[in-house]
Amino acid sequence: DDINAFTLKSATSIDEAGEIMDEHGVAVVPRILQKETAKAFRDYVMKANHILPQIDLKMPENRYHIMPPHTEPIVQKVFNELAEHHQLRPLLDKLLGPEATLMIFCVVTNTYGAIDQDFHGDSTGIATYPEVFVPEFQLGIALQDTTEEMGATSIIPGTSTGCVPDWDEHEEKYNNDEDLQSRYDTFDDYISYSEALADLDVKATLSQGDGFLYHTATMHRARGHTDPDAPDRAVAFFTFVGSRRGKDDARILPLGQVYALKWNMWGRTVADMATLGKGRPWYFWKAFGLWNDRSGGVRPWNVLDSIFYIFRNDHINAAFGFDLRKEDIENWQTMLESFVIPLTFLYMLLLAFVLPLCLRLLEEEKEEEEVAWSVDGALCYPRAVKGVEGNVNVHKKVD
Repeated sequence: DDINAFTLKSATSIDEAGEIMDEHGVAVVPRILQKETAKAFRDYVMKANHILPQIDLKMPENRYHIMPPHTEPIVQKVFNELAEHHQLRPLLDKLLGPEATLMIFCVVTNTYGAIDQDFHGDSTGIATYPEVFVPEFQLGIALQDTTEEMGATSIIPGTSTGCVPDWDEHEEKYNNDEDLQSRYDTFDDYISYSEALADLDVKATLSQGDGFLYHTATMHRARGHTDPDAPDRAVAFFTFVGSRRGKDDARILPLGQVYALKWNMWGRTVADMATLGKGRPWYFWKAFGLWNDRSGGVRPWNVLDSIFYIFRNDHINAAFGFDLRKEDIENWQTMLESFVIPLTFLYMLLLAFVLPLCLRLLEEEKEEEEVAWSVDGALCYPRAVKGVEGNVNVHKKVD
């Protein structure tokens, strides 16, 4: 039950790290973020928690769940360091194949009073049917030193295959105990919400900037925050799935996940994380499956894939009368791709001419202002105003 047993050392090879993940479904990757980067990002998150929209979450009381925009410089730095890490990047390549697709980016903050979640896995079917589903792993990076009392994530190693240790014994205990049956309606509820598995878990008590990588089918839960003197616990989560290999790769996304990702971040791969914020404004086309380098046969998941996947599900087709086939999806993507050159040209034209013109007009309007008005009735800060005799600082009290 010691998290250190799953921590990669500086001398741990990628093959050895892959074996740890295959056997246990979890590993700790130290120092993914520099301490100063993790601290700066945490400072940003503490403010953004009160500004950005909240996303649905299990046991949401005393918890924040946000999706920071990738346009923020500190967010870009986080992605840059993540993608350039000497152990994480090759480990993701080994587990998911090259050019794994980002599917989730969010931050969860536990404040004092948050309660334990139930044990659960985020996805199903991957281990049982690897030929049907692409693999999926989630990374959580601690934005501060984290103790057990702050709500460190609990993980049960080895459960990514769907097997829980001593399952038969737990089931027999439940079936023969009327008190347990009265408190938990089903055996699954007993496993998820009781402390039956608590002695099997390891707790991600990490140092600032460390990350824990786990298979999304691994049973885990966020613990409650029980220390009134401890700071809030913030964790940045990133979920990556294997990209498809060529047009004949018919694997689909795992079942059970709800992907939290802003639309203009879809279609991005681990490699794209290294260049985020470094002058590639046309990359937003990747969200629609455009501008992806398919010469190597890699097809990252995009917004259209997600939408089409929903409507390809049989039960949804039956409910809404859709009969969307693989050929339909390929035709839609081919049609969109045929517009990539003219649309990109127009986009670059906008950046090169229209946007600077608008900015210049705004600047000229600003220069023509003669008085700086206060929005709250307080005295305005001095502002230089052009006049006949040069620049004069003008103050005006708004009643």
